[in-house]
Amino acid sequence: MSVAAHWRAAVLLAACAAAPQAGAAPSLEAITGVVGGAGGGSSPLGCGTFGPVPELSFFTFNTLAPLGGYGPCGYSGGYTTATSPSGPLSRHASLGPVILGPPGPPGSTGYFDGTADARASYGSLGAAAHANIAGGVPGSSLALFESTGAATFSDTLTASSASMANGSAGTVRYTFSVDGSLTSLGTPGAFLFGETYAALDVQHLGGPVYELMNAHVRRGGLGTISNNPPPAGWVTSTGSLSGGSTFAIDMPMVWGQPWDLKVGLLAWAYGTADSSFLSTAELTGLELFDAGHNPVTTFSITAASGTHYAAAVPEPSTVVLMLAGLAGLMWRKARSNTSAPPVP
Repeated sequence: MSVAAHWRAAVLLAACAAAPQAGAAPSLEAITGVVGGAGGGSSPLGCGTFGPVPELSFFTFNTLAPLGGYGPCGYSGGYTTATSPSGPLSRHASLGPVILGPPGPPGSTGYFDGTADARASYGSLGAAAHANIAGGVPGSSLALFESTGAATFSDTLTASSASMANGSAGTVRYTFSVDGSLTSLGTPGAFLFGETYAALDVQHLGGPVYELMNAHVRRGGLGTISNNPPPAGWVTSTGSLSGGSTFAIDMPMVWGQPWDLKVGLLAWAYGTADSSFLSTAELTGLELFDAGHNPVTTFSITAASGTHYAAAVPEPSTVVLMLAGLAGLMWRKARSNTSAPPVP
């Protein structure tokens, strides 16, 4: 092993040793929030002071909530969270129409309505948010008009391989396939609000939350992925972004030792906008490497949830059993259908 490989192995082992110990119970989470109203209520905690939404604390994207609470501060709606150890888990919320300021002549004060959806399974997440302002514009500087759908899955994984000693350092590469669309159509103008985000976040072994994808569209602008022009697989035009691609991240692990994984997908719509990622954000690939970042091609992965995650390569003994079973099946089929033509 080269000096660089020794150094890399030492760094990986140190990182894994310093990380929190794995063992969190597998869990699914679906979060929905739709909030609208003119605001201006009264609360001892303050209705003019805003902070992050607690229900979205895991995510790298968060919106703002009045510290005094939605109801006391003159808003309708709010956030709710459902959790379960098994799935699929889904949640839906809707609101509106609610007025966004003092009543006035037709066309002056607008009304807000919105919906939010979230779906969670192990290895697969979906989220969508719809927001709409109609009949005018917000008539209050404290008005809120947004929808959020978010979902997470948490699991504990363990990797083993006949070619790797338990306790040795390695790397896991997660690959996610994401597809969906963002829209915020219309001509930009004063008080014509429209903005939408979708974010895919990953936390490994209780460490920092990494943002793999941040898709964004603002009314009158082109769409971006992680603040850059969208990669291949995505199409953007004024106020629109749609398509799909894969996103990957490498993280340290230790062979034979469990590690926790948490993944979240969030969709947010503000003003008049839509974020539709309910179809899928899937963990489609798990690749493993040794301390020198050389691919390990035969391995097995177990999950505390019992989920069989994609791209886990069976050990040779497992492959032999699979081939033996397949050969037996083909022999029985041939015996029962001798007149069938041969497969080209």
